[in-house]
Amino acid sequence: MIIREMAKTFTPGPPPEEILTFGPIKLIPGRKGGRYPYCHSLVLEGEETWVVDPSSDKRALGQLARTRRVTRVFLSHFHEDHQKYNYLFPEAQFFAPVAELAAFTSFAGIFALAGVDSPQFQEYLQETLIKEFHFRPLANLQPYSPGERFHSGAITLEILPAPGHTPGHSCFYFPGQDLLYLADVDLTPFGPWYGDGASDLEDYEDTLAGLQQFPARTFLTAHEQGVFTYEEAQAGLAYFLKVIAARDQQLLEVLKTPKTLPQLVERRLIYGRPRDPAFVYDHMEAQMLKKHLERLLKRGMMATTPEGYWTRER
Repeated sequence: MIIREMAKTFTPGPPPEEILTFGPIKLIPGRKGGRYPYCHSLVLEGEETWVVDPSSDKRALGQLARTRRVTRVFLSHFHEDHQKYNYLFPEAQFFAPVAELAAFTSFAGIFALAGVDSPQFQEYLQETLIKEFHFRPLANLQPYSPGERFHSGAITLEILPAPGHTPGHSCFYFPGQDLLYLADVDLTPFGPWYGDGASDLEDYEDTLAGLQQFPARTFLTAHEQGVFTYEEAQAGLAYFLKVIAARDQQLLEVLKTPKTLPQLVERRLIYGRPRDPAFVYDHMEAQMLKKHLERLLKRGMMATTPEGYWTRER
């Protein structure tokens, strides 16, 4: 497959195994190499102690909660693998993107952004969020907006909007350290993920193009390798754009023979193989494929027929 071959040309380094320090900023490696259901977290030690995306390691974050007064927690977006240990900081003020506030306060808000309307999937997701991610509505919640800045001693945290993955997905720039936290623009071999109902493929492309123009010295991500030089980040961003284009091309090739969306899902063009639970991964596969199909239709590169989607002869 096209994308599998491309992935062989992009080989990020191993995930961090120990806490890394960038002046007053520490990266706490997520368990399982920062893979789902974990992510790397940041600890910001200025005049106050702040945490970014507390879903890395219960022991490390628990020790922090016992020994330091964490006053603020910044969440890059609403996904559960960035909030697993929110509950360790009950006295902190939580900050989240204004575009996603409903998903931090209710299951209905999560279902709406994720595009989950199946009762089976809703029940499964709600049970998973409660049992595995300790989800509870955040009462002490404040919205942040694009361009907003927060200050704590030598630390300035600037909100850099990076929609596509989710509507309010945000990167955090630290100008004093010339460091950019990319969150889930994670530069992994899988490529970009936009499997929520509210994810937007073209927004994601615009985000990637904008990040290519961002001249930070160090780039951090929420998953896997975690730490990138400027040159490494540029290679990863270019790879993400190529993966999106390759997914378009792969669909055009496959649809030289008409196929319905369920038939396309069975081809596993995104995930490569069946995964469990099937109804969850089939849902995400379909969401991502639909975004490609919609834009290929809009561009006149594809048509619909009684047999399904079909690559239009040009």
